[in-house]
Amino acid sequence: MLPWPGMSDALGPDPYLDAPLVGRWHEPQGRIGEARLLPAVWPITAIFILLPLWWLMGLSGFILQALALPMLAATLFRRKLAAPKGFALWLGFLVWCAFSATQITDPKQGFSLGYRVSLYLAATIAFVYFLNYSKTELPTSSVFLGLAGFFVVIVMGGIVGMVLPNVSFRTPVQSLLPPQLLRQEFISDLVSASTTSAKAFAAYPIHRPKVPFVYTNLWGATYAITLPFAIGALAYIRKKFWRDIMVLVLLGSVLPLVFSLDRGAWLSAAGGMGYAVFRQARGKNQQVLKVVMLAGLVLGMLLFVTPLGEIILVRLNNGYGDAHRAELYQTSIELVKQSPFFGYGAPVATEGNLSAGTHGQMWTVVVAQGIPGLTFFVGWLLWALWKASRRLPEGHPGDRNARLWAEVAIFTGIIQMPYYELAPWGLTLVMIGAALAWREAGVAPIAARRRGPDRANGSIARRSSNP
Repeated sequence: MLPWPGMSDALGPDPYLDAPLVGRWHEPQGRIGEARLLPAVWPITAIFILLPLWWLMGLSGFILQALALPMLAATLFRRKLAAPKGFALWLGFLVWCAFSATQITDPKQGFSLGYRVSLYLAATIAFVYFLNYSKTELPTSSVFLGLAGFFVVIVMGGIVGMVLPNVSFRTPVQSLLPPQLLRQEFISDLVSASTTSAKAFAAYPIHRPKVPFVYTNLWGATYAITLPFAIGALAYIRKKFWRDIMVLVLLGSVLPLVFSLDRGAWLSAAGGMGYAVFRQARGKNQQVLKVVMLAGLVLGMLLFVTPLGEIILVRLNNGYGDAHRAELYQTSIELVKQSPFFGYGAPVATEGNLSAGTHGQMWTVVVAQGIPGLTFFVGWLLWALWKASRRLPEGHPGDRNARLWAEVAIFTGIIQMPYYELAPWGLTLVMIGAALAWREAGVAPIAARRRGPDRANGSIARRSSNP
């Protein structure tokens, strides 16, 4: 376990490994007499479900960091905190961000670094928060259902963009900011609101939807990473009517997804579902495998018998942004050769009003934090994926459905890295998925082992150190 302010450094073997389960399982406990004004699942509602409200106000670019503060306060109020050993990789990345800050040369770069680090810290807080609340206080089903609600929000936003294209308005935050700040394109984008991006092809009346996000690519990236949570939530919907509604939303979501003309979203969503099929085939879970394959067949038929398939072919044959991306990637490679260790602290402005170190989390990190920073970042995600993929021992009470779809979400985030920024929403979703997967395996509750079975309460089992 990792040392952390107020965090347990509990001893004993990794609870994923080989010892048999004995006795009772112990969940993390809050302080005695702890009072909560809100249920522990409140961040899901406040951050994700209410995102359209923050978007309308011009706050969507800052709400995650703002609401991370009360999450941090609630987390520090816990009696014991715990984190897995692999979390050291992520902490190493955060430390390397501080080192790379020494390379900042102008205020614009400083703002860029500060903004991105605030998103990294918010995602860190989300991971620790969801890991350390017990399943009694914060049920896994509630998190999945809440994120399924977020998926519905994303799909409805995409449909709004299809029905009301090219609508923009001045947000309250935009009205309050001074004009000199709004002249900065990035800041202006963060606080403004519009339903779509510009029309992509003159021959097609298609405006790429982006409600309730700042950019269309951000809409597509978040759609793909939230999709596994929406599918996983089907197992927790008890009433057939609402389960059928969710299935219809999942199938209908192909419409705004295609209209987004977002090849990265198509690739990562398909890649995530392909990975899920592969994992289910290995695990011989025939029921889930049949459902996923049937959904793929229905979607394939929709693309074949409707104009959606033609739109996809036109987009695949017309990569209008490919040359722009290739130039940025080549420039990023040259910059890394010049400063491979600490990077530049932030993306670097180049000729033609371009910014090397953008259009992909991998490029952002390697330019801003150098090769060591990228190693920490990718190492953490791979570690999280590996741990989430470990099969639970026979008789383990952990939720295998939750672990599977959390694993798929992490995988989807990893394959997005070369062409999408994960921060803010994708990275936070991946962190929540990693936290839930670890919690279901009993990682967070390991702090209770030091107190012994007679002093700990809850329902997550303790493992013997001797097989």
